Amino acid sequence: MKSEEIDWAIFHMIPEKSPVTISKLIETSGFDRETVESSLNRLENNCLIAVMGETVNALSIEDMFMINEIKYDKNSLVEIENGIIRIKK
Repeated sequence: MKSEEIDWAIFHMIPEKSPVTISKLIETSGFDRETVESSLNRLENNCLIAVMGETVNALSIEDMFMINEIKYDKNSLVEIENGIIRIKK
């Protein structure tokens, strides 16, 4: 299975308005932990989800736009570090 297909499957297992654990995603998907964690890393890098420890949340459209703007705007005065918005140094 291609990584894009795995990402699509995992993404659609994450509830829109409530968190889910990585263990639950492993159980539901049938994929091993390494496969799920790799998929979650790709999804998080693409600003679709937020992973905090063992908990995964889908991001709202507003959050997706905000994170992308902070991440890619070279003139932004803030940055996101470990899920915390900070003023750039």
